[in-house]
Amino acid sequence: MKRIPRDLLARMADSVSAEDRDEMAIPSYLHRNPVMRWMAWRRLEVVAEFLRHSFESTDGNSTRTIMDFGCGTGVLFDEASKLADHVIGVDLVLEPARMLLGSWDLDKVSLMHPDEARTALPRGSIDTIIAAEVLEHIDPLDDTIALFREHLKASGRLIVSLPTENALYRFGRRLAGFKGHYHESNAPTIHREILGAGFEPTRMQKIPAPGPLAIYWVIEYRPALGETREEFVPH
Repeated sequence: MKRIPRDLLARMADSVSAEDRDEMAIPSYLHRNPVMRWMAWRRLEVVAEFLRHSFESTDGNSTRTIMDFGCGTGVLFDEASKLADHVIGVDLVLEPARMLLGSWDLDKVSLMHPDEARTALPRGSIDTIIAAEVLEHIDPLDDTIALFREHLKASGRLIVSLPTENALYRFGRRLAGFKGHYHESNAPTIHREILGAGFEPTRMQKIPAPGPLAIYWVIEYRPALGETREEFVPH
């Protein structure tokens, strides 16, 4: 997975508010502690692996579209552009993503605000939606998950990465220098909401390891064909 250079990340950080900078995890990518940097990039590498897997069985003759919801810096645009014919980056704050498009040759990518995406995109037109480190900031989630369900193809996939908010996660946040609590929810709660909205999980990985060491969950879902499962939380 192609990483954004440090100098460009620093310019992105200067272009947004401190709150938006933190929500985009820019300080983690630039952190002086190599463990913090590894963790920040590792979760995205797993998302990229899931994304590649989601396209292995798709029809290569049809037009393929990826939505990166809460795209932030656009760090996944390069990987998505290798797989899809069209990549849509959606975020409330788009300046860092615009800076990335200005630096990298990513002509398949277009940018939209969430309200624009909701109204401008055809129903059932998206092959894969990525929501990496964004759903924990949204409350309530009903409208956002409904948008995902409405715009995904019947064979589509939803890939999310979520913080557990457990003791190890909170320690890591303090180590990274983040203060306060700005997440509205956590991985188990959001997972249950997605299941209740008519999705079923197909893959799951806990980072860096299962159990109390799980700082992040990365999960791939598909629209449920039958009854929604009540629970899927592997150890």
